[in-house]
Amino acid sequence: MRAVPGRAALGSAILVGGLLLTGCGQGATGAAQASAAGGASISADDDGFHGTLVQQAQPRPDLTLPTTSGELFDLGDRPEDEITLLFFGYTHCPDLCPTTMADLALARDMLDPGIRDRVQVVFVTEDPARDTPEALREWLDRFDPEFTGLIGGNEATAAALRELYLPESAQVADPSTAIVHPHEGGEHAAEHEQGGGGDSHGDYGVDHAGAVYAWGPDGQSVVYTGGTAPGQYAEDLARLAATD
Repeated sequence: MRAVPGRAALGSAILVGGLLLTGCGQGATGAAQASAAGGASISADDDGFHGTLVQQAQPRPDLTLPTTSGELFDLGDRPEDEITLLFFGYTHCPDLCPTTMADLALARDMLDPGIRDRVQVVFVTEDPARDTPEALREWLDRFDPEFTGLIGGNEATAAALRELYLPESAQVADPSTAIVHPHEGGEHAAEHEQGGGGDSHGDYGVDHAGAVYAWGPDGQSVVYTGGTAPGQYAEDLARLAATD
């Protein structure tokens, strides 16, 4: 029998699920508005974050996967002062994945070195058939060589997605039909629009969650579901660092 989540877990599920549905429903209109304003139309929540602070803190998922260099990376066991950002995607993604990585790379560059060194961006591929360790590493290096790439696309990542109340990834026949949640990449995203396969994205796509999760050293967790500009990410990361 499947366990029934407690009140705090249900609250997180409703919060995250509602945000994801909102992102899908707004479609291109919300992205266009954010683009026109350079992301400035997205205002911070009352708590000061541009993302949504999960009131019942969502811990890092219990997930251990191999990195692009073959070492095991335990997402649930990180240094106490680390700020961890997590995204599930694939390198042949035509838009959302490269846009998000470009935004996070720019956000890291905006930070003071002391904070930047504490920020760990983790990209989990849900397409291990095409995203070999070498291909994933080469793709991530286009954005930031410090980004960590993990090889997923298995039951372990499916369990982590369920733990985070995110939709599980699924292969779809045509990349243009893959459902991802809108995310405005800001003015610099065009520099990195090409996916891992250049103009050719293979004969299938991957339907994947479009959320970015961030965890601070004090247990706070913030979720982003679209429309966040690099400067806004940077402000939130500095805020998370200041709460240590």
